Amino acid sequence: MKRHHPLFLLFLLPIITAGQANAAPSEILPRTKQVVAVLKQVPSGEGADKVKSGKKKSRYKYPIQGTRSLVFELFGSDLTAALAELSADPMVAKVYADRKLDLLYLPNDPSIKATSAPGKPPLQWNMFNSKFAGTGKSAWDISKGSASTVVAVIDSGIDSSHEDLKDKIQSLVDCTGACKTVASMTASPTNLAQSHGTHVAGILAAATDNAVGIAGSGFNSKMMVIKILDINGDILTSYFNNAIRYAADHGAKVINLSLGSLEGNLDGPMIAEINDSVAYAWGKGAVVVAAAGNCGRPEGSHQTGDGCDIYDIDGNFIRHAVNEKYYPAASPNVISVAALDVNNNLAPYSEYNDISSTGNWITIAAPGGEFSSPQDQENGIASTWPQNQYFYDLGTSMATPHVSGLAALILAAKPALSNSQVKSIIESSGNKSLVIGKTKFGILDALSALEKTVTTVTPTTVPPTISGTVKTGDANFDNKVDGLDYVIWRSHYNQNASGPSVGDFDNNGKVDGLDYFKWLVNYNT
Repeated sequence: MKRHHPLFLLFLLPIITAGQANAAPSEILPRTKQVVAVLKQVPSGEGADKVKSGKKKSRYKYPIQGTRSLVFELFGSDLTAALAELSADPMVAKVYADRKLDLLYLPNDPSIKATSAPGKPPLQWNMFNSKFAGTGKSAWDISKGSASTVVAVIDSGIDSSHEDLKDKIQSLVDCTGACKTVASMTASPTNLAQSHGTHVAGILAAATDNAVGIAGSGFNSKMMVIKILDINGDILTSYFNNAIRYAADHGAKVINLSLGSLEGNLDGPMIAEINDSVAYAWGKGAVVVAAAGNCGRPEGSHQTGDGCDIYDIDGNFIRHAVNEKYYPAASPNVISVAALDVNNNLAPYSEYNDISSTGNWITIAAPGGEFSSPQDQENGIASTWPQNQYFYDLGTSMATPHVSGLAALILAAKPALSNSQVKSIIESSGNKSLVIGKTKFGILDALSALEKTVTTVTPTTVPPTISGTVKTGDANFDNKVDGLDYVIWRSHYNQNASGPSVGDFDNNGKVDGLDYFKWLVNYNT
């Protein structure tokens, strides 16, 4: 394991929600200055020009790639009029305000230099608790990752010159508008929204075994860093939708999303478009991991500006959210991540499953840290910070890259695994004896996951049977066609995948209803 140097930790400002860093309450109206128009069909060149031009309340800015959606910017502050004008266009099916997403970290007091005094946890207790590292066998003994496994970090950008990150970057992309590659990225250590991505990136993939700074959970993995924090300090849903589609189209095997929006700040069309973008990435084979949110504290413990506020489309405060769903964490096929404290208890701020209200939507918990003063800052998560610094932070944002890093280790060990198989391995290896009922699969166990990985049959591996042939419908190659094979087929349904091990029993490269019937006619044979 990597040798750790002392961390110099100094929070110069209280951490606050992205988009509110420099704004008094009267300055955040309206909540957004962009609107999204969803067209009835993909228009021809002339048709597209008609939609884009001639608007009096807004001007066209950019498309959301791979969709029928166009983004427009308001000329003034009359959001209602701009929405009405676009709605009146005969080529437009629906319109919605381009709302903001939040970076999911938490407020806390200034920090000081880390110590290793008696009674304090290790600097990277999080890696020990999750069994990436250990005095005995650990996940890193089985897999140290691979540079060919690319993880997209869709966030605020990073300090691309950081000593512990600069050699771990596969590409740098700016998606605050139409996505484009850039040569470098910078971040100010005193701008906490800008610094967020640098901290997340370090937990995921800081250079490891280099005698500098910290170790990253994904060890040798590379990062596709995608910036969606604009110059105003905002992250918009249109930026997110473009970014996740870009990542999927450019080879990201894992996508880390330490951001999101409360369900109450999104309307139906916005949630649908987020879900569609996640589904697009999933269909391309990416493992999608997202933070579950930091609004788990009870009623009466929230204050305006803590990231748990619900607003109307004009930016007027409505209420405080309590343990409300976050998107994209609540989108289908996402591994949603709650946060743990140093003792493997659910962090007090973390969202959690509540069958009576929000339902069973959070997948697993991982270290997110918890501290309220400089005296116990070591209970937070240590990671990289701009200008070659290292800070403690806390939140479900910090929990998420532990899971993304594990997904990268799994894919490095078995590159042929499907995203569905990776997700299943992480879920089934969770320690369910802790945070009972708060997540579906307990807490992250990287060692157990890697041990399962090395015994998992990949889609390209067909073990021989006694007769030397595989029965049609026998997905797990145990020489019988039964309910277990149906489960494998169902988990890959509607995916482009080949071979009986993923339920493609007719070997046409698609797992569909025809494969189900082949399983059915051979059932119990």
